[in-house]
Amino acid sequence: MPTAETAVETAEDERPLRADAARNRARVVAAARELFAERGLDVTLDDVAAHAGVGVGTVYRRFANREELIAAVFIDHFGEVADRIAADIAEAEPWDALVILLEGVGRFVSEDRGLAALLTTVDRSRPALEAAKQRVEQLVARVFSRAREVGAIRPELEETDLFGLVCMLSALSEVTEPVVPGVWRRYLELLLDGMRADGSRVPLTVPALSQEQLAEMHPHRRAQR
Repeated sequence: MPTAETAVETAEDERPLRADAARNRARVVAAARELFAERGLDVTLDDVAAHAGVGVGTVYRRFANREELIAAVFIDHFGEVADRIAADIAEAEPWDALVILLEGVGRFVSEDRGLAALLTTVDRSRPALEAAKQRVEQLVARVFSRAREVGAIRPELEETDLFGLVCMLSALSEVTEPVVPGVWRRYLELLLDGMRADGSRVPLTVPALSQEQLAEMHPHRRAQR
């Protein structure tokens, strides 16, 4: 029967292993987050292991499949997105809050293809992720409702229209970001003009795409497919 002293020694021996396991898990999650942002969700656990610099067995010990890894990455990520948007709009007037919200979402989806994929899909087979998304969705609904209540946006607009707007920004940025980073802002400005209740227009601040830039995008579209 082990003595108390032996038990203490055994526990001390195990601590570095637990610490190593935690560090490896953190490396795997960080590597997955980078790959999901760059490539989207179509990344294998082998890809993640190589990017993290660990053996593939290490990844499989922490995550049974890709779905578990996606959840580990994006449940916290959705919380970060909601926190940043909430802080940015805290003191803003209703219309300004809506602009800040859409600019923030546009920035997030242009920088992170994995996040864009999850924001623009509804997948009830991932209940933990859908629950994490709810905070972002509730924030969006609150901002939209405030803008409508004060008459800042067209009265026929519905909250569900914002899903379509985000899908458009996501699809556009996926094609344009490799060639003309940030051009999605031009099209957000056009969308915002269409949402204003008073029908006013503001000058576009981002230049249109050139024919040369459009031609350059075709190879990128084929590569993405």
